[in-house]
Amino acid sequence: MAVKGKRTFGKRGHRKVVQTGIIVPRGALSEESVYGKIRIIDEKKNIKYLFENPDLIVDPKVKQLVEDRLAVFQNDRKKAVASLKKDPIYVNEDRSFLLEEARCYKEEYVIKYAVDINFNKIDKVIDGRVKSILQNRLDKFGGKPKEAFKDVQQGDKIIPWYVDEGLERPIRSVRCSTGLSAVVPVRKDQNHKAIGFVKPGNNHHIAIYSDQEQNKWAYGCTFWHAVERKKFGIPVVIKNTNEIWDRILAADEETYPIHFLEKLPPSNQELILSMQQNEMFILGLTDEEIKLAVGSDNYKWISDHLYRVQKIAIAANNKTIDIVFRHHLETQINDSTESKQSKRFIRISSIDSFFIYHPCKVRINCLGKITDINLL
Repeated sequence: MAVKGKRTFGKRGHRKVVQTGIIVPRGALSEESVYGKIRIIDEKKNIKYLFENPDLIVDPKVKQLVEDRLAVFQNDRKKAVASLKKDPIYVNEDRSFLLEEARCYKEEYVIKYAVDINFNKIDKVIDGRVKSILQNRLDKFGGKPKEAFKDVQQGDKIIPWYVDEGLERPIRSVRCSTGLSAVVPVRKDQNHKAIGFVKPGNNHHIAIYSDQEQNKWAYGCTFWHAVERKKFGIPVVIKNTNEIWDRILAADEETYPIHFLEKLPPSNQELILSMQQNEMFILGLTDEEIKLAVGSDNYKWISDHLYRVQKIAIAANNKTIDIVFRHHLETQINDSTESKQSKRFIRISSIDSFFIYHPCKVRINCLGKITDINLL
């Protein structure tokens, strides 16, 4: 995943080590595209949303009214919203306009696309006027961008499409919305404000924990965050959450960034198991059956229930997962109904359904022998 390296300076034969302990990731931390962030005006939001996000309210007068009511209840949003039943907020002085909704800003991550024959993001264009121009141009050519946005032969000259359209200014590229939310900053301006963002790569692993009430929770860890854990001296797969949080609380406040701490599993969680892509699991056998099969070298029995982790994903609620197990003898990806019924692949969509299969992670050496069994 990552190794420690060093940085040297100087010519051959006169090199000097100037930095050690550098974490060198063995793979891409994120996708290549760098995104920007803008504020756009969203549709009107209800009163509950206004009290949850007062800093996003567009109208300064409405924003002040909401903040004043929050201040009365020491920023307790539930009490502030409940108070509106007996003491509603009116926007105007004659108390004829009741505050029920208001326009709010919305943060949107954007990226620039070149307007050429391959441009197909008109519905995502931010600028309304530019979007209208591009849509009109596209409609003239039957919705075919390869015809609408290519250079045009005009007499003996070849002119760009925007000249043919009669535009005063060229449109070479446009900002488009992406709908992304899980991004991390990579560029900052002189005031240390984030101005460039990237989308982290795929999940490095998913870890399933049990809390004190025996409820099961899944927490995903991207490759980016896994490298960050190693940088801060925290295990990539956290087994003892209380030990990690005790260490964090004992350190200085600036040691660990907030965005890093938000991605860690909470305290009082006990690790049940973790899974990474291409790890092997026995599914559908009990502990006694697994011990009997391994003890008697019945690899045919094990082979029928041995699966490889093909894909892992997790939702923000830490309950909904999407894991695809592919039978270890499958050489092609076949998601047909017949393949599903014959259990050549198994797709898991929740934690509870996962443990119905009684998962058991195993390690297999280069000779095909099972060397380690992790029974639950």
